[in-house]
Amino acid sequence: MNSLTKPLAYLSMIALFAGAFAIAPAQAGPNHDSHKHAKKHRGHGGMHILKKLDLSDEQKTEVKAIMKNAKEQEKGLHESLKAYKQALSDLINSPDYSEQAVRSLQTQYQSVFADKAVIKANASHQINALLTPAQQAKKAEIKAKMKARWAEKKERMKERKADRS
Repeated sequence: MNSLTKPLAYLSMIALFAGAFAIAPAQAGPNHDSHKHAKKHRGHGGMHILKKLDLSDEQKTEVKAIMKNAKEQEKGLHESLKAYKQALSDLINSPDYSEQAVRSLQTQYQSVFADKAVIKANASHQINALLTPAQQAKKAEIKAKMKARWAEKKERMKERKADRS
């Protein structure tokens, strides 16, 4: 009987750990898949605000068209931005790294960054022009609340960081 005790102990430990690893993702819930969760927080706050404004069907259609147009315009910049990121990564990992080279690369791609900012600003302006004055006021109120909540959150994070130190 003693010769079976050790293997059974090992098997029970393996089963325990395997069960724990199998249960952990299930307990995390539907919003905790790392990729899906991260995608929820990718700077699409404006879309969440628009959903709270009770847009008419016509406004919704026009907003979708504006967003689709902006997305198509940004697709044209995608390859340039991808090339920039690759060049920056190459510079960082290069033994010939220099701050001047990074600044030069940044300057070289400045027009692409500006184009992306202009596309985003144009889309925001066009969407804002679609809103009624009441919707614009409600949007401003929502943004102010979001800004206040973010300031509170930053303050709490600072306090926690100070407590750890």
